[in-house]
Amino acid sequence: MNKPLVSVLLPAYNAQNTICESINSILHQTYQNFELIIINDGSTDATEQMIMSVSDKRIRYYENAGNQGLIYTLNRGLSLSNGVYIARMDADDISLPTRIEKQVALMEKYPNIIVCGTNISFFGSQIKLKSASTSFICFSSFPEFKQFLIKGPGFAHPTVMIRKSILDMYNITYDNKFLFTEDYKLWVDLSPYGDFCNIDEKLLKYRLSETQISQPHNLEQIENTKRCRWEYLERSLDKDTFQLLKKDISIKTIGRVRKKIDNVQILEVLYLSLSKYTFATLFYYIFSGDAFLLGRSAFIRFMKRLILGTDSYL
Repeated sequence: MNKPLVSVLLPAYNAQNTICESINSILHQTYQNFELIIINDGSTDATEQMIMSVSDKRIRYYENAGNQGLIYTLNRGLSLSNGVYIARMDADDISLPTRIEKQVALMEKYPNIIVCGTNISFFGSQIKLKSASTSFICFSSFPEFKQFLIKGPGFAHPTVMIRKSILDMYNITYDNKFLFTEDYKLWVDLSPYGDFCNIDEKLLKYRLSETQISQPHNLEQIENTKRCRWEYLERSLDKDTFQLLKKDISIKTIGRVRKKIDNVQILEVLYLSLSKYTFATLFYYIFSGDAFLLGRSAFIRFMKRLILGTDSYL
């Protein structure tokens, strides 16, 4: 059997109602040179029976010894993968037929791209759909993507395709100390080694459900997101500048840092992480010209912190 070019990694936990639809969306791709690695993470419902009901020689099925969690399962999948590229998939989403074909074509054409995602559309819970974005964020240039990482991951995780050689070369895996932000941490870890991009086409249907990440998980996710941002800053800034921020984020430190960076996204995050908000900080924000540089939405977020004391980005 020839080695597959793509390994599709699909973890599953208690997904009996959706897993078959997800599997079939991969099996019916226009691109066919792939293996589908399905790892059942200790499901207690009929997930296993649903998986076993689908017969295809490209499926490689594994079970964890009990529920080990997503990060363990993803890393096990990475170690089992034979492909040049690793494509992520979730057990409740649907890949559109040309997804893998278009991602492979782009990554074969541009060896500098090490991670490629796609735009998404949402479906599922009507309540969740009301507050969902109409389109996931996409980027017009590689540098723009890298600069945005200070704010968030920039990828819809189930859409990504990763160049496996980069993971192997630098011994990078999902970090189990970053629960609920394991994907964000992976992108921060990978960012020095190549370019990222999103295909601005909706090639995956992302299911919204009532049970997605509860409030206690959100609190841990918020803290781990901040940790990812600090790691991004440590990689982006010189040691002295980084230590300056770790001690205190004030207008004075922002004034010193802004002379050393050309990433306006970092500047915005610093303004949204000030240790103290006063009318003096507002005065500096406006008359330094940064309020105009960063734009209306950043100004609104700044004012919320001035008036309401909203939580810091860092």
